[in-house]
Amino acid sequence: MVKRKMREPLAFKNPNRSWVVAELRKLYGEWKSWSLKVGEIEDHPYNKNTEAECFADGRENMHTHRILQTRTLTFLDNNIQGHDFMLSNQYEEPYEDIMGRLKSKVPYRVQELEVLMASLEYALVPDSFWKEQGKKMVENLATVAPEKAADTAASWLRNPLSFK
Repeated sequence: MVKRKMREPLAFKNPNRSWVVAELRKLYGEWKSWSLKVGEIEDHPYNKNTEAECFADGRENMHTHRILQTRTLTFLDNNIQGHDFMLSNQYEEPYEDIMGRLKSKVPYRVQELEVLMASLEYALVPDSFWKEQGKKMVENLATVAPEKAADTAASWLRNPLSFK
């Protein structure tokens, strides 16, 4: 029987949430561009007796894919907790068919990034983020009259992420 793994909560490790989201969008753009290029790959010659069909994608394309995949996972490992649903079939080990053709793999990576980006709206943020937001609020409150400070504090309590 295969054991289903428990999901980690989705959370930002890096308190600079806007930077993380911006960098993730850049990586997503690279994956979209890669997806277009992969769609245009013509089969490369390979030895059908000793090599898997994936070699028809060309060694340089397989290498490029591996680099983009590793860069993406390194970024995610360093900045976002709970992204482990990516490259996974929700069972014990993350998985990607290394023998599969890029045309069948890359669209799934793009789709996983889309799911992750859509989910980040609900991700937890570290306490250091909230402390930094609190410092900004206190600094702002110190520069305005008491009545304005009360309005600003009320506004911040309603929506702390909109506070500049």
